Amino acid sequence: MTRLAVISDIHSNLQALTAVWARIGELGIDSIFCLGDVVGYGARPAECLAMIRDNKVRTVQGNHDALIADGSLHLDFNVYSLAAVEHNRKLLTEDDLTWLGNLPTSYRHSQDALFVHGSPDDRDRYLIYLDDLQEASASLLESDGPGVCFFGHTHHPVVFDGHGFLPVRQKKIFLEDSLRVLVNPGSVGQPRDNDPRASFLYWDQEDGSLNFERVEYDNLAARHDILAAGLPRILGDRLLEGR
Repeated sequence: MTRLAVISDIHSNLQALTAVWARIGELGIDSIFCLGDVVGYGARPAECLAMIRDNKVRTVQGNHDALIADGSLHLDFNVYSLAAVEHNRKLLTEDDLTWLGNLPTSYRHSQDALFVHGSPDDRDRYLIYLDDLQEASASLLESDGPGVCFFGHTHHPVVFDGHGFLPVRQKKIFLEDSLRVLVNPGSVGQPRDNDPRASFLYWDQEDGSLNFERVEYDNLAARHDILAAGLPRILGDRLLEGR
């Protein structure tokens, strides 16, 4: 196994996931990992979940996955998110909800490769600020040694090498073996870095590179699905701007 695709934050956006899936098929990928939030926000949860489940994608639990699976949880969601939670839950089977509820909050592929949704010690924590990233990187380096921790949740592609941010827009980044690197592939279904294209990456273990991909998809159709479902307009409009 040399090429691992990492996807995250699909958020029931079937058009984006389908486009990303086609691109993955072109890249000679050996295995696919999902960092959570398969559902939420968008209008097509059942189809997205079926694609992930049918292809046995190794998946960790996101906060939207957890709340849709168990409505009794007390998570800090805004009114737009909660509207999508209720909509998504109604479209999923009991088996789907059980599957989402039983997802692990982390997955260790190897000693040097960890997959989580938020931070390594808290599914719901955002790794955005420099201090938070430094703390997580230092803690993992001390406990696990060098390697990569893939995380999602923020919808922003990021590579943090323990000291600073590396420029993900250059697309290809080579990892240093002595560091504990934190890596976010960005969001498939709701990018927020002002680029509306779906975002994911693949890790080429043979040459030690991270390869960031952006994929055009029919975001107008995804927006139409959201509006047709009666969901808040903002959830569709933001797909056109990547915000």
